[in-house]
Amino acid sequence: MKRRFTPARTTLVGATILMACACGAGSRTALLLTNGGMAVTPKVTHSFILGLGALLIFRGLWQIQRRAAWIAAASFVALAAAAALTPPSAMSLANEPWHGAQIIGALLYLVFAAFLAFAFWTAFPTPTALRPGAKAVALAGTAASIGCVCCMVTGAITGLLITAGGGPAIFYSHGSTYFAAIAVAAIGLAMFSGFRPIPWLIAGALVTHYGSHWIGIFDDSMGGDINLRFIPVYLMYLIGSALVLRAWAVAYERIASDDQSVATRQDLRSDPAALVGAAEMR
Repeated sequence: MKRRFTPARTTLVGATILMACACGAGSRTALLLTNGGMAVTPKVTHSFILGLGALLIFRGLWQIQRRAAWIAAASFVALAAAAALTPPSAMSLANEPWHGAQIIGALLYLVFAAFLAFAFWTAFPTPTALRPGAKAVALAGTAASIGCVCCMVTGAITGLLITAGGGPAIFYSHGSTYFAAIAVAAIGLAMFSGFRPIPWLIAGALVTHYGSHWIGIFDDSMGGDINLRFIPVYLMYLIGSALVLRAWAVAYERIASDDQSVATRQDLRSDPAALVGAAEMR
């Protein structure tokens, strides 16, 4: 059965691309293109990948709710400014702790995350009875998991913590920032929708963080002087991000099911004839 590509799916595909770490994919794609005769820098290829994700999010949200799309657009403006001040190349031990403009750029990544989370909050509303505070916590954790220690929101949080005096080994060796963000998302989702989404969230986190290590068991595949292993590694990042977002889909499926059950019960109570018909069907 062919599945229709709905605006919600368009939005989630874009979010998957935006969440996945594209540092290695961007830099090595630039090398491949340069070797093929196109003078392209990693900044261009990385920006193209993020731009594709942003475009899909905007298109999907535009079809769902235009106010949410404009909020997302504002978040992308903050992202562009953040990347200009604190690019992925600055998110490394060699360039941390940060000073001046780099700190401002890192804070703009947080502004981007907040606006994007609010855009999703606006586009995908839920009944107020379902603990809006828990939903906000889950969105905050998910937004904080965008990227990795070398880019985007997770990288910005890591750099700010190291700048504030945190130990680099804790964050770079164990993925503490990323897993802390996932833990926050898990707590929020559990309070918001129960435990059904949690296995998807955990699976996504494990694939995202350890997927590149799993790919490492295979031999290198060289294309000239470039290791093409970056392609399956990037696919692992995409799969991990997709699984994290699948947790949200599962959460909303339960909410929709509960809403339908409540509506059915209300209809039966208000319509005695329908209640008799339902009993006869049993």
